Amino acid sequence: MLRTLSYRIGITLLNIFFPPLAVGLLDNFNTDCLVNSILFVCGVLPSHVHGFYISCVYFSRRHKVRRGRYPGGSKSFIYTDTILNGGASNAEVRRLAEGDRVKRRTKRGRA
Repeated sequence: MLRTLSYRIGITLLNIFFPPLAVGLLDNFNTDCLVNSILFVCGVLPSHVHGFYISCVYFSRRHKVRRGRYPGGSKSFIYTDTILNGGASNAEVRRLAEGDRVKRRTKRGRA
């Protein structure tokens, strides 16, 4: 738990000082990092907003995956599966999605 908290604080501090690096660490320097870098060159404030949006979505979905819940579908302005899946693999997310569908069917059947 302490390790997760320190990671989150570290990403937040990087987001304050240099957002493209924070986003790059979250998405392994893929498309979202490129978008954030372009926003950083165009204006620092849009880069900060995008960086905090990316990190909030990532940590929220990471929490869902750790609890065994489906993290959710696509989100606006996020282009990398790593962020959308909360760090989980595509196979893991498919398994969680299937499990959520089964849970919903059983709940409907009982009601």
